[in-house]
Amino acid sequence: MRIHGPPPDARTICDVLRWRATQSPEQRAFVLLDRGERESGSLTFAELDARARVIAHALQDRALAGRPVVLAYPTCLEFIAAVFACTYAGAIAVPSPIATRGYGAERLKAILSDVGAATILTLASARNQPGATPAGHYLATDEIPNDIDPAPQWQPTPSEIALLQYTSGSTGGPRGVVLTHANVMSNQHALAAVLHLAPGDNAVHWLPLYHDMGLIGGVFHSVYAGTTSFLIPPLAFLQKPARWLNAMHRYRATISMAPCFAYRLCSERVDSESAARLDLSSWRVAICGGEAIRPQWLEKFATAFGAAQFNPRSFLPAYGLAEATLIATAAPAGSGLTTYSRAAPSTGGATAESMARTMACCGLTVTDHRLAIVDPPTGRRVAPGAEGEIWLQGPSVAAGYWNQSDETRATFEAAITEDTESGRWLRTGDLGFLSKDGLVISGRIKETIVIRGVNYDPLDIETAAQESQSALAWGAASAFSVDIAGDEHLVLVSEVSRSGLKELDIGLVADTVVEAISRRFGLSLYDLVLLRPGVLPRTTSGKIRRSSCRQQYLAGELAALAAIDSPTLGRSRLCRRSIA
Repeated sequence: MRIHGPPPDARTICDVLRWRATQSPEQRAFVLLDRGERESGSLTFAELDARARVIAHALQDRALAGRPVVLAYPTCLEFIAAVFACTYAGAIAVPSPIATRGYGAERLKAILSDVGAATILTLASARNQPGATPAGHYLATDEIPNDIDPAPQWQPTPSEIALLQYTSGSTGGPRGVVLTHANVMSNQHALAAVLHLAPGDNAVHWLPLYHDMGLIGGVFHSVYAGTTSFLIPPLAFLQKPARWLNAMHRYRATISMAPCFAYRLCSERVDSESAARLDLSSWRVAICGGEAIRPQWLEKFATAFGAAQFNPRSFLPAYGLAEATLIATAAPAGSGLTTYSRAAPSTGGATAESMARTMACCGLTVTDHRLAIVDPPTGRRVAPGAEGEIWLQGPSVAAGYWNQSDETRATFEAAITEDTESGRWLRTGDLGFLSKDGLVISGRIKETIVIRGVNYDPLDIETAAQESQSALAWGAASAFSVDIAGDEHLVLVSEVSRSGLKELDIGLVADTVVEAISRRFGLSLYDLVLLRPGVLPRTTSGKIRRSSCRQQYLAGELAALAAIDSPTLGRSRLCRRSIA
């Protein structure tokens, strides 16, 4: 028998797990799918609770209560047990990507440097992998036997720190967001009010478990709501997106969540015959968040899998960020996609119709939270319907950044000028406006391109280029400006699609993109850099790191396919390193 909601007196997520282990001990909580296809292990709620307390005993023996403990695991059941073990031991969990190579290793090193943690929990097989070089004491939790005495249940207070959730680093270095047990539980209550999960719901998740959506929305909410979650390693999904949909079909799953690019990948890489063999009619909640939502990608997915009985009203656009634990606003479940069109600014030459941009509405604020749209320079609320910075207030808003008092004051202690009694607000750094249906996200302050006093959203420019030239890879571009002799000039860096590499006419691509950007925005393109697939710097959740891309461009570190000699580009190359 499945028991649904947790008891009212559950104040922490470990209280919820203990209750689940008592009330539904034999129910499978998590099932790991090897390569996203074959069941290779599972944990019931009772097994998860027992394993977590065994690991907690080892943490308590090392006197780690109140200290940060880094969790560097691949997608595995041991990671989930280790997260709850930190809670039972009173340690502060710091989820991190595994240190193998590339950005994952860089991110782990940055986290270790910032947090100052001496203990890293991982698997024995991962501890000695090539590239796992960050200094620290490694504890392989899978070598801890189950026959030792389990730790007594820790009784943290809601105000104690539960975990440090490091930001993605898409606009700078990762920062440790300090989340208390009260923050975590507040966001679980908010998710429950949005998702309305019921006994019998199954979930499929492929997002990294250390990521805020994978951890807070996947791991923690599965325990909170009492669902069974089937876990696919992220790489298995990226290699073959059909694995995600096949699992949704096989387990009659009702909920899953993903950034927008995942829906695009499925519509592009799952053929129509395979799609027709699927039955996605059980998919009731398809959460879309974590990056800019492109309505055309969701519409393409709905069309591609209409024969599989996917209901477009299952789309649930949402907005959130690590600084607010996870979810901040969401569209009503079952309402589907609501869009708004607005004209992007232009200095001339472009018609209002050609400049219109369609954006998704992300609904209203979640339970017990408030939202304001504020003019950043003045700190005043903007006029109704006008664009401004999104500010948040509520019990899910974090306490601040770990060991960064100046950043904490600047981000978490903002005040609205005319609201002297409204308290402190979280500045999100995101731009948006309020429609009659709720919040519409329009961009990010740090990434805004300013040329001749006019603001441009890089996503608008990237989308215009991709729509004009099929050789460019969708969602794999970065637009930014560079200072040349005191003037700002536009640069576009884009990956070429795998199919576009076969017969690539670089001159034609350049001419087409330059003409499209000029027509849509009245802007001249100073430089275009074309890259092979998979080269652009990304966060571990797949977001383009525009600031890092700009830095690499200025340093001459981007490995371009070839130098582009086109009279349509601004002037001679600022930097170019050809690998052709």
